Amino acid sequence: MRVSYLGPKGSFTQIALTKYFGDDLVQVSQKTIGDVFRSVELNDSDYGIVPIENSFEGSVNNTHDLLIGSDIQVYDEIQIRINQCLLTKTNDISKIEMIYSHPQSFGQCQKWLRNNLPNAQLIPVLSNSEGAERITSDNEACIGSKTLANLYSLNLLNENIEDSKENTTRFVILSHTQQDKSDNSKISLIITPPNSDASGSLYKLLKPFATEDINLLRIESRPLRGQLWRYVFFIDCEGHIDDKNIQNAMNTLDDLDINVKILGCYPSYKSS
Repeated sequence: MRVSYLGPKGSFTQIALTKYFGDDLVQVSQKTIGDVFRSVELNDSDYGIVPIENSFEGSVNNTHDLLIGSDIQVYDEIQIRINQCLLTKTNDISKIEMIYSHPQSFGQCQKWLRNNLPNAQLIPVLSNSEGAERITSDNEACIGSKTLANLYSLNLLNENIEDSKENTTRFVILSHTQQDKSDNSKISLIITPPNSDASGSLYKLLKPFATEDINLLRIESRPLRGQLWRYVFFIDCEGHIDDKNIQNAMNTLDDLDINVKILGCYPSYKSS
């Protein structure tokens, strides 16, 4: 089995991959989230894993935008606690002038950075592992998992620098297949109203779920690219697509000319 992930080695996505799948598989590092999608779309990998949401910084917009246009589905989800570390080649924090990180990690550590390295240049990169790869001198540092220290011969200068100690990221597993129905199934949907800025459009979108007593777990809007001021809505709800109340809600939305794309049905993640 081959699984693509947002790399390089040592990324939080790889940590989530190992937690979900274990070690008995081929792990395929990809440079971007888009590359993970393409690897699964082209059947170069059986599964892909990408971040979709952080409890502190919110949604990973790139993942949401790619889900809009992709035919692959969400197979499952997993959450991991994110403990951010500052890694360098030096042991002297006063030497640090540049810090590499994924923008989400900068956001998760903004208070710590402001208090400890207010003058450092923050340089965004595609992943924290890429930031670790870039470090060549004592005036550079990166933010990421402690795993990066051994992989890239770096010093672990500070641990747990995230601003929220409940900092957690949700990852989704991508595939062409779906799981069987479970007792705690959830559904991920993309819903596109014909005119999202029309009066009452959001109410019309949500009313069928309320009428059928469907519990919504998450709702979020994203701009519909190429169409000015139009939006799509990402919705997670309890249930399975084969449930009668879900089918009734989908039929009502169809009657209202509201497009529904089913991203996947999978077990709702439960923290251990």
